[in-house]
Formats: sequence, C-alpha cells, structure tokens
Amino acid sequence: MDIIIAGIVYPGLITTLALGLLYRWLVGGAGDRGSMGGIGAALRSREGLAALTGILVAAGGLAAMPWPAHPVGGTHAWLWTWAGIELAFLIPLIPALAAGTPKVVRAAVRRAQIGTFGRALLWLALTASLTIHTNWGLAALPTHLLALIAALISFPIAIGWGPFDDEVSITGASMQEGMPPALRWLDNLARDVASAALLATTIVATLPTTIGPIWLRLTIIGAGFITAGGLLRRLSGRMPRLTLPDILRLGWAYVAPLAVAATIALIIAGRPT
Repeated sequence: MDIIIAGIVYPGLITTLALGLLYRWLVGGAGDRGSMGGIGAALRSREGLAALTGILVAAGGLAAMPWPAHPVGGTHAWLWTWAGIELAFLIPLIPALAAGTPKVVRAAVRRAQIGTFGRALLWLALTASLTIHTNWGLAALPTHLLALIAALISFPIAIGWGPFDDEVSITGASMQEGMPPALRWLDNLARDVASAALLATTIVATLPTTIGPIWLRLTIIGAGFITAGGLLRRLSGRMPRLTLPDILRLGWAYVAPLAVAATIALIIAGRPT
C-alpha cells in the first residue's frame, strides 16, 4: 500500500502533475498554450503518447527521491531519478525528430542539443552536492554553495527557458508546427511537468532538505520552488534568444568551472583533519 501511495499520490503522479501546473502558473506561459478540447484524439496520436509517457516517467523519477515524509522512507535512488527526468525531456522530442518536416526537425534538434548540454552541467553540479547530501557542517558548505550557484545558472539552459528557448526566427518553425490545440496543450503540459520535476530535484538536492523536522523541510522545498519559478518568470523576455555556440560558451565559461570547483571542495571536505 505504501508503494502504491508513493507512486500515485505522494511523491508520485498526482504530486508531479500538481508541481507541473504550479510551475506553469508561476512562470507564466508565452503565447498560445493550446486548449483541452479534443484531448482524447490527442492522446491517441504518437505525439500525445510521447507526451503522456514523459509525464509518467517524470513521476517515477520524483518518486525515487528522498522526499520528506516519503511513504516508503525514500530509497535515495538518484540514478532512477536521473533516468526518469532525462526521459521526461527526451521522449516527447522523438515524434518531432522523426517528423518529415525539416523545420520541425531542426527545432527539435536545437531543443535536444541545448537541453542535454544544460542538464549535463546541472547533473554534474548536483552530483557534488548529493555526495554529502546529509552533511551540512561547516566543511561541507562550500560544496553545497558552489553546486547551488552552478545549478541556478545551468537550470534555465537545462529546460530551455528564456534566452535558451526555441528560436523561431532561426528554425522557421517551432516543434508544435501544425499541432491541433489539444495536442499543443498536452505537449506544453509534458514540458512543464518535466521542468517542474527537474526544478524539484534541484531544490531537494542542493538545499538542506534532509535535516530538521519534516514541516521545515517541506517548507524549504516549497519556498525554493516558488522563488525559482518567480525568477524564471522575470528572466523570460528580458534577453534575446541565444545561438547554440553562445550557449555552449556560457556553459563552459561559467557553469563548468563552478561545478568543478564544487567537486574540488568536496574532495577537500572529505579529507581527514
């Protein structure tokens, strides 16, 4: 019964959908996000099935994390979390990558390249913090702080937000070119859920969510999620879309050194005194 509760209610599918909707409300959608009319037909399409699969694997990834008050105690199965969230971003891209429209394929390739690069940097930073996830002593603080800064910079790249979003003026079309409103709504929901799941993962991994009473840990997660969503909303529309080379330079110049510094701080913190 506890496993069923974890998979469906908390921190599983229902929690994941709630976080996705909260994320959508916090960041505010740009442009037409579609409508739910005709959702049945959308779910029967290959794009709809890919979006639905993305939502389900995102829920599985979140359920594997050590959430406060986890019904089964939390397995700390971060490898499953990584797999679930990565698949949540990549599976919905498959129909567009296999589409016969070159403009749609180019849009999907850009999103896949930018997102994979950003998430690789993000996971690198999170790994350092997760290694000492339960240790928040003075020696561990530099690792956590450096990992948090690297995560804050790399997160918009990882989800393709703001200046890292799809560039219609370059590709000539978005991934949703030709989609009916219901399918566009479902595709946007899958992207919001994946982004919300990654944001929740980042917060749980980089903030002190393993110490103190349960109510305090849940408050930290909620406050971090709302604050990050507000910051993302402010970022949207304030900068022009960046090209892939510019994004790569940004990541290698700022995020990668911070992630490496967090790893070095981790090694220093692990040395016996």
